[in-house]
Amino acid sequence: MGYTRLTLDQFKAQFPAFSTLTEEPYDAWATKAERRVGESYGDEQQDATELLTAHLLAINGIGLPAGTGTLAATGATSFKSGTFSATLSDSVVAQRAKGGYGATTWGQQFQEIQRRLFGGPRLIGFVGTP
Repeated sequence: MGYTRLTLDQFKAQFPAFSTLTEEPYDAWATKAERRVGESYGDEQQDATELLTAHLLAINGIGLPAGTGTLAATGATSFKSGTFSATLSDSVVAQRAKGGYGATTWGQQFQEIQRRLFGGPRLIGFVGTP
């Protein structure tokens, strides 16, 4: 089965954190994700492209609602509005600080697909005859 871009409504249904996402930024970031994820992902192309799109949107702060939805995406474990108080999960903060795909749950899931498909030993350095 080949890749087919989700409609905006389908994307929002699958990734409800992006409830304020509009068509134009969705198209732009989905296009970027589609360029990075190709047919080499095989049966995982659909999921990988959707996850990468969500990751790219999130790290750029696009389509996420203001308030607790955004806080939850950043690792908030509690929130108080009165004189503002928020508690962030130490493990989530540490993971986000690493950057890259580890910065969002969608990026982490994308990275799992990459490891599954393309993982294995990697040679570093000179491998030829001296």
